[in-house]
Amino acid sequence: MGGVAANVVAFGLAATAGVHAGLVPEHLREAPQLGALFVLATALPLAVAAWVAIRPADWRAFRSAQFLITGLVVAYLASCTVGIPVFQPEVEHVDVLGVSTKAIEILALLCAFRLGRTPGGRRSPLIQEVPR
Repeated sequence: MGGVAANVVAFGLAATAGVHAGLVPEHLREAPQLGALFVLATALPLAVAAWVAIRPADWRAFRSAQFLITGLVVAYLASCTVGIPVFQPEVEHVDVLGVSTKAIEILALLCAFRLGRTPGGRRSPLIQEVPR
């Protein structure tokens, strides 16, 4: 299952990068600062997708995917509920493309959580409790 889950993570990241890339020109025209965020939302998922594809046994790639996908989902939820000050103060309408993209991202996120464990299944040393 690890190989399938890693492929789902890589595919989910590549898919979201593709969707965001398609929206870059429109957002750059309407609001350049928002367009810049869409450029990042294209480049970062592509980089992490490549990392996952090249090093599918590296738990750090999946941790990076976890943080990145969580950020993308939270940003979309914020844009559809309260807006994003400076970048998009108006609330965005929920649409089929956005919801479909988030569904793919959440599936990839679940797989990234499955694979993002440190060697031996321990929690990351950064968040592990120190014995007293």
